[in-house]
Amino acid sequence: SDRPDLSNYMPSGEWTMKDYRGWKHSVNYTCCPKTPYLDITYHFVLLRLPLYF
Repeated sequence: SDRPDLSNYMPSGEWTMKDYRGWKHSVNYTCCPKTPYLDITYHFVLLRLPLYF
């Protein structure tokens, strides 16, 4: 799934979560062609609630 696990997410009175995604990347470098290097990138879109402006 491209959605992070939000089971530990705690809603805030100041912010709301509008969108979130995750991407897994695998790269093989020339030094170690048989060893994939993995990274995970998360993108969160937060909306600040107007009460705090």
